[in-house]
Amino acid sequence: MNRTNVEEIKARLPIEEVIGSYIKVEKSGKSYKAKCPFHHEKTASFFISPDRGGYYCFGCSAKGDIFSFVEQFEGLDFKGALKVLADRAGVTLTFDSKADSERDRLFQIMEEAAKYFEAEFIKSSDAKEYVKSRGATDQTRQEFRIGWAPEGWRNLHDFLRAKKWPVELIVKAGLAKEAEDKKGTYYDRFRGRVMFPISDSSGRVIAFSGRILKDDGKSAKYLNSPDTPLFDKSSVLYGLDKAKSFIRRLDYSILVEGQMDLIMSHQAGVKNAVAASGTALAEAESNREGVVNNLGLLRRLSSNVIIAFDSDSAGRKAAMRASGIALSLGMDVKVCDIQGGKDPADLVRGNPEDWKNALRAAKPVVEFELGNVMRETADPRKVPKAIRDRVLPFVVNLESATDKAYAVRLIADKANLPEQALWDDVHAAEAKLKADGSASSASIRQPAPKASAAAPSVSTAATRIDLVERRMFGLLELMEKSQSANAPGYRTRIEKIAGDTYAARVERIRPLMSDVLFEVDTLFGKDISRWDLHMDDLIVNFERDMLNAELLDTMAKLRAAERAGDNATVSELAKKCQELSMRKAEIGKGK
Repeated sequence: MNRTNVEEIKARLPIEEVIGSYIKVEKSGKSYKAKCPFHHEKTASFFISPDRGGYYCFGCSAKGDIFSFVEQFEGLDFKGALKVLADRAGVTLTFDSKADSERDRLFQIMEEAAKYFEAEFIKSSDAKEYVKSRGATDQTRQEFRIGWAPEGWRNLHDFLRAKKWPVELIVKAGLAKEAEDKKGTYYDRFRGRVMFPISDSSGRVIAFSGRILKDDGKSAKYLNSPDTPLFDKSSVLYGLDKAKSFIRRLDYSILVEGQMDLIMSHQAGVKNAVAASGTALAEAESNREGVVNNLGLLRRLSSNVIIAFDSDSAGRKAAMRASGIALSLGMDVKVCDIQGGKDPADLVRGNPEDWKNALRAAKPVVEFELGNVMRETADPRKVPKAIRDRVLPFVVNLESATDKAYAVRLIADKANLPEQALWDDVHAAEAKLKADGSASSASIRQPAPKASAAAPSVSTAATRIDLVERRMFGLLELMEKSQSANAPGYRTRIEKIAGDTYAARVERIRPLMSDVLFEVDTLFGKDISRWDLHMDDLIVNFERDMLNAELLDTMAKLRAAERAGDNATVSELAKKCQELSMRKAEIGKGK
């Protein structure tokens, strides 16, 4: 990797413009401020310094440059963020293939597979006919790289083996499986299917979803890649790489169910659509490692979403589940009512304006489901229970008090029910949700077992603390390889700060070291005279992160002790919180 590429990207892309293209920023003296995209807050505590080319959040301590921001915001690794910003800056990246990690090679093999499926599509009249029958033009087919996995057990396997790709890597990429009854024999995972490549938000192919054409009565209609080092189905949405700029510009997204729904929507000019097919909607904004999940990323791009799933019963059920998750993440949710058993792709094929009109008529989810209840419940005596079961859970998840009041009044008017009775049910549901949430939070706040510090999946992107650790351990490795006299002292400092978690942290970073070294060499490699300055800064931030984590855990225990009326423990924990706060204030003053 040529380090001048990084400097050129930074020179062409001012940090305030990069971050301002993702979130709303305001001028504040020489700096800019915004509400932090990495945690929920009402008052802006996220500051951007154009002079330093960095950002810092006083609320959650998120810190970094344009590369780390894109990494964290879009859930990418460093190379993915580098690609996004290089494309934006018009900079051509150059890499040394000899330094490729296993992760790099997995990306390469997925790209090889995508090209193979595209080439096979040209040969298949059945695949062409299917795509044509769904209304997609050849230009659209090429844009979304739709391919064909030919029938036969080992077509792709043999193609990749002929190109000298090791079978272990083919299996690891999720492209082949080992036969259960014949060890050492491998066969293609995808056969006789129209193939839809799934990409990360930088546009790199990470998985596939394949639709079978000839139903044999045994195979699933759709087959998706398994979770791999590149693909976590809860952290990606199909088509997000193409839709993200339109979502930011229009300030709303459209969530559809199938790949063809997404493809045909884009063909009709409605390009802020993404699809759930081939992925899984996660119920939290980020996973346990802090990696942003798919709806969490959608929320970061815009808090407004229209859900437009198929109009059959399964589609309606899935739409309501997706609506509930989106509302719980603080999103403003509307539902598109598609009539006549059709899906968005059908509407576009018939008349693109029908699709656009259906979106314009989308209703807020409470109003939409209330209409369904009133229409489907013939017995008036069963209406109140149906509303409690199907509508009020959405009301409870509304963040705004005025939105809740409007929803309760609407339900009361439409269903002819006493408003106070509805409020009683809402408060009861809120109390139950709060109790369930407290129990869940209490279990999460318990000290993690030592096993939790073991190495995570290589596919997980860096959290805030992982970002600092990654660069800290990577720069340390670079300094040790260069036989820096200061390296042993830095390792001793890190070991002292990490305490009994040190060994687990070293083990966690080990399988990532090839990628980590690429990153630190790209960012710091030629800047040898400033290595010590960078290392001191990283260690200070690492220690601050460690203390923040301990302080949060102690405060959670303090609240639990207060609720339990355990005054002795309250006094002890309050004293510990004070000590941690004082230690945090002293960090960096005398290294």
